[in-house]
Amino acid sequence: MQKFIVGCCLLAGGIGLSALYQPFSSVQSPAIERVRILYTEGLHHYQQALINFEQALRHPDSTSAHWKKAFRQVRTTYKHIEFLLAYLDEENTRDFINGPPLPTVNRVVAGVEVIEPSGMQVIEEILYAEDAVEQQSELLRLTQDLLTAYRPIMNTQLQLPLTDRQVMEAIRSGIFRITALGLVGFDTPASGMAIEESAISLQAMQQVVALYLPYCPQKPLADSIAANFAQCIDMMRQHPDFDSFDRINCIRNFLEPLYGQLLRLHTALGIEYVFHVTKLSQPLEYLSPSMFSEKTFNDHYYAGIGAYQEKPVAVELGRLLFFDPILSSNNQRACASCHQPEKGFTDGLPKSLAINLTGTVSRNAPTIINSIISDKFFYDLRADRIESQAEHVILNPQEFNTNYFEILDKINQSATYRALFLEAFGHAPNVPGLIRALAAYVRSLKSFNSPVDRYLRGEDVSLDPKVMLGFNLFMGKALCGTCHFAPTFSGLVPPYFKENESEVIGVPVSPFATPLQLDPDLGRYANGRPRDRAEHFRYSFKTTTVRNVALTAPYMHNGAYPTLESVVDFYNRGGGAGLGLHVPHQTLPFDHLNLTEIEQEALVRFMEALTDTAGMTARPARLPAFDHQSDWNRRTIGGLY
Repeated sequence: MQKFIVGCCLLAGGIGLSALYQPFSSVQSPAIERVRILYTEGLHHYQQALINFEQALRHPDSTSAHWKKAFRQVRTTYKHIEFLLAYLDEENTRDFINGPPLPTVNRVVAGVEVIEPSGMQVIEEILYAEDAVEQQSELLRLTQDLLTAYRPIMNTQLQLPLTDRQVMEAIRSGIFRITALGLVGFDTPASGMAIEESAISLQAMQQVVALYLPYCPQKPLADSIAANFAQCIDMMRQHPDFDSFDRINCIRNFLEPLYGQLLRLHTALGIEYVFHVTKLSQPLEYLSPSMFSEKTFNDHYYAGIGAYQEKPVAVELGRLLFFDPILSSNNQRACASCHQPEKGFTDGLPKSLAINLTGTVSRNAPTIINSIISDKFFYDLRADRIESQAEHVILNPQEFNTNYFEILDKINQSATYRALFLEAFGHAPNVPGLIRALAAYVRSLKSFNSPVDRYLRGEDVSLDPKVMLGFNLFMGKALCGTCHFAPTFSGLVPPYFKENESEVIGVPVSPFATPLQLDPDLGRYANGRPRDRAEHFRYSFKTTTVRNVALTAPYMHNGAYPTLESVVDFYNRGGGAGLGLHVPHQTLPFDHLNLTEIEQEALVRFMEALTDTAGMTARPARLPAFDHQSDWNRRTIGGLY
């Protein structure tokens, strides 16, 4: 029975693993003890490398060159254990060891408590700066803090049990980390060693996987895994230059296949899955063989609900409500007024029109395609549930200017709506059902089948060379991929995809005005959430997706930039600070990127190739009728304006 149930799960996931499946067992493989030994050795090697680096900083005759050499060993030893350490202790690894060099807010206290950045990325930025020698004492302090933080982390790791399931999950997560963070240089902000470090990480995983391959009952699978590891590592070592590395073909030919093959190995070995040991929903669908697929992400996790799928009628009900202006106070504005399917679910305006044509709302309308794959909503990240997002629109006097009672009073006057609610949810129209239906429709709007996705999955044999160059630039020299993370190409941080980043980039009121003025919108700082009222969140906005961005002009939270070309130019010049504006805490590098015209064009071609709205753009043929409200029956599908 157990084998049958799991086999059904695999078939439902559409990954064709039934021929390989073996019943999972809680008994650990012979390989696990050797993995534990390697991990223990690696933990100690990293500690010793930190001690050696501290001693180099203290040595009276050492130079910055000696420091860099010692620090390279710190980074190398860390990369050998990162896939396991970051998986087993995600928060401490991020907070104390290898987090971004930006201030954070304490997640425990209720008010605002800013925590200054620490760890290897901060050390690297100082170490590779021109005044590194003058900052010797600061480097020493940061290294001592890192050592102090690492010791209890290491001691805990040495005592933790380790299972085959954890190893398999950690390795697949490590492949995702290399793809989305390693190749873009996310944690190597100054040294330029991203490709070399990715090879080191991959080699560490290769060493562990090799311990399991002899037990794989499918020799062709084992051989293919071994070959892909070896060839990918060789490619990285042969071509370590950050700017010229061919990321798109590295992912297509090696990393994406490995991600799927390691799932097949996990299955073939009969190792339990995460859903066998916990009922907690996970951000990633572990049974997805692809990093660039509609099945990669678990929308139940982001919706905050259990693992159920809405009936098709619930999605259709949500679609009708989305296009129905009956939800607004004047019966003229619908969700689709600002989120028009033909425009990538935006409206083509710098800022959306307000209800009754009384000016505009405060910001540009973002796409809602893939919007469910997020832990916070709106540009200022003020809502943490998709249901809260709808509520903000319904109650906002500039948008729907109404409330749930008025909406339900109207909807209950439609026999069609009453029947649809009963069929979808088993009850008459109510607030939970209304929000649930809208959320079901929004959750259905997923876009992971663009030409770029199909190429990366190995489905299409060719892709425009300009698009390929644009991908490599986006994920490399242009630094776009350090904020717009693959595969969502948004600020949802890999490889765990639990947190959305916001960025301070210094958008002006108008890029064409003289003199330039910084847009006064305070963004996240003024979102009403007490913990976000920290100075480094002033002018900070959610990093939105660039998927379908060719359809969603104009751009930025204020719609200031009319074309993708103008957006690329803005980033190429170093954002607001690069343009001469005073932008405290700008997270975008101030330096110009020095992209050529050909490179800028290639970036635009790549973003255009991320377009995929197939099956999403059809409007309802008609809206539900109201028996005794003839005026309402003349309302416009999608809103009058």
